Amino acid sequence: MSPIPRHLVKLTQRIRNPALRNLTLTLIEEASKQPDLAHFTNATLKNPTHTSHTDTTPHATVLFASEEQFNNNKAQTAHIYHDAEGNYIGHTLYQERDNKPSDE
Repeated sequence: MSPIPRHLVKLTQRIRNPALRNLTLTLIEEASKQPDLAHFTNATLKNPTHTSHTDTTPHATVLFASEEQFNNNKAQTAHIYHDAEGNYIGHTLYQERDNKPSDE
């Protein structure tokens, strides 16, 4: 399938910094080209690029869903990793889960 285009990515927060917004949307497009993410048709940005106490590598947190998952209010979280220049370097896809109210 085609990558998820940036205009179809749902943003759960306003990203006022255009460089950060562009970096994050580019990462989602690049990640959705990967074979294990290519079947997803919906992407919801949970957090733009950041680090956390559980994952110290810079990454964006995205909820991916197929049409079936989307219709069943489910998604799979992915951490999309990038280098210092903002280039995609990989991702980790987690197990399917029910969406939470905080995901909107």
